[in-house]
Amino acid sequence: MDRRIVVGDIHGCASTFRRLIEDQVKLQPSDTLFLCGDYIDRGPAIKAVLDYILWLQQASYQVVPLIGNHEYLLLKAMESVEYFKLWMLNSGYTTLNDLGINVDQKPGPATVYRIPAQYLNFFGQLRYYAETPGFFITHACFEGRTENPLDDLSSMIWKRQESYHEAFLQGRRLIHGHTPVPREEIRRRIDDPSSLIYNLDAGCVYPNYPGLGYLAALDLDSMDFFTEKNCE
Repeated sequence: MDRRIVVGDIHGCASTFRRLIEDQVKLQPSDTLFLCGDYIDRGPAIKAVLDYILWLQQASYQVVPLIGNHEYLLLKAMESVEYFKLWMLNSGYTTLNDLGINVDQKPGPATVYRIPAQYLNFFGQLRYYAETPGFFITHACFEGRTENPLDDLSSMIWKRQESYHEAFLQGRRLIHGHTPVPREEIRRRIDDPSSLIYNLDAGCVYPNYPGLGYLAALDLDSMDFFTEKNCE
């Protein structure tokens, strides 16, 4: 049976990501893999994460990668010194270093353009949300007070307070990441039949925080919940 799998924030945890996909989920080419964004920054193996996603796509796996606030900052850092500084404050230097780019050599927007083209092309093509029967998927959350939350791109990558737009979603559930929550809290939400919003960010890149340090995935059809402990 074809499956729809959603994975939370990865943040450079390449070995954990690969184990989750290959050992836990056992991804098949007929499945569709949705990724909630934040592939870069903070973690130790950003290039390996990007290379694995690109390999899956090239190997004809159906992968739908969404944009996170960290990819957004990278793209904006190409436009201005202010955004470049903001990205650096949010661990952008870890991404540049892992891609072999010396941040100390003339730091600024031009530094970002030194990222290899295949990665810049990948970032530039990321979507803000995905829709699949019964579900919307985005990085952060939807704004519940606007008539059409799909017009509010900022909330999709930055919003931390969950809100459910009942009139717009019409019973469809919302899957997101962005704000790390303990694995058991995610499981409780999934097991609650009344839940309409699921946060899949189990804080993989924060293994020293209680309840965090896991990469999470959810099968939207069976509601099977997969986690892999940080193994970086």
